[in-house]
Amino acid sequence: MARISKPTANVPDGYQITPVAGRITILASGGLDSSVMLGVIARSGRHVFPVYIRAGLSWERDELATLRRFIRALKLPNVEPVTALSLPMGDVSGDHWSMTGRNVPGYNASLSSNYILGRNFTLLTKAAIFSARNQIGEIAMAPLESNPFPDARPEFFRAFARAVELGVGIKLAIRTPFAGQTKADVVRAGAGMPLELTVSCARPAGIVHCGACTKCAERVEGFLDAGVLDPTHYARKPRKPNLLHRA
Repeated sequence: MARISKPTANVPDGYQITPVAGRITILASGGLDSSVMLGVIARSGRHVFPVYIRAGLSWERDELATLRRFIRALKLPNVEPVTALSLPMGDVSGDHWSMTGRNVPGYNASLSSNYILGRNFTLLTKAAIFSARNQIGEIAMAPLESNPFPDARPEFFRAFARAVELGVGIKLAIRTPFAGQTKADVVRAGAGMPLELTVSCARPAGIVHCGACTKCAERVEGFLDAGVLDPTHYARKPRKPNLLHRA
């Protein structure tokens, strides 16, 4: 397996960092969407650098451990080990349910209840610096069609990439290969991957999903709509989501 090259030193004025062809940073959460995206891109032959950002969310330990297991199970030599980076957000978002684990949106809550202010913005900021220092000119992340949030819009990604070019000195492309796709599309794209080694839950215990939160409901719905047997372990047997509440 190829290793990360020596990080780029301080960049003088007017100097551009030249990306190494074939490299791509994957913003990987350990969830179903980003894990399948990672697998799809890796199967295409790209040199994949998975990055996990610790921000202080209550489920991060379970996600990161599961992500590492998923990557090992893929057995692909072009996928680097996970790089775990820290960007603590507790000082500005410490009272949010994603950090406290309290008042987690329930099974039939709207998908918009999963919103974490500035989530993509902060993730991309850290990933962009990692990418620049390792001469990687692309970052991939996995928002779906159901993502209604302002930092998942194409104009945001274009503006962010332009800011990185101006302020960091590398031409950076933000790839969103699953934009416009549904959770069922992702399940189908993950055929043959160890989907049981992914976590889409606000209150997981390892790979065991609570079966009672909005994230679990979206996962259940995705497997049902795809017509694929759900390999997920649920602490509580989930029911089919009430689609009237999913807007």
